[in-house]
Amino acid sequence: MIPILYADLIDDAQHRIRFEEIYEEYYKQMFYVAHKILSDPYEAEDALHDAFIRIARNMHTVSSITDRRDLFYYLMRSAENAAYNRTRQTKHYTELTEADRLPAVSDRSLWDTLYNKTDYEQLLRSISALPQIYREVLYYHYVMEFSMPDTARSLDIKLATAKQRLVRGKKLLMQAIAAEGELNYGND
Repeated sequence: MIPILYADLIDDAQHRIRFEEIYEEYYKQMFYVAHKILSDPYEAEDALHDAFIRIARNMHTVSSITDRRDLFYYLMRSAENAAYNRTRQTKHYTELTEADRLPAVSDRSLWDTLYNKTDYEQLLRSISALPQIYREVLYYHYVMEFSMPDTARSLDIKLATAKQRLVRGKKLLMQAIAAEGELNYGND
């Protein structure tokens, strides 16, 4: 049985049932992830509470995930993000990267270039080599086809942050593929 607080956040009965299944099946694994980061069971509980509130509010998107591996990845990342958010509540930081100095890449240019100049294995190698924060945004937005607002909510980040990470991720992906082969940022 799920806490009433979460049930009150979900309007649809089917989504409520699905949330309860997720809660019961994955709670312990998510707790382990949060506890591993926070090293405090009470803080891990609080982080999971935050994560499950976000999941409950986002059940229309979560319910659309049909692949068990994708759901597992999503839930573990939710627990991890919630735990990191608890550690960052008092810290402010900026993400300035080398990607800011690379040329801008449009979605059309990115995918046209990838489909024409790379094979699937090279693409997977290049994506997996990216820093996790960019890999996640690319995965949620392009592979799982989440909208940018849904991607931001799923990663528990601001929409502007998600968009910036997507821009930087695309640049870094193009750079990584260029380093492996003959890629020129889609300017054929």
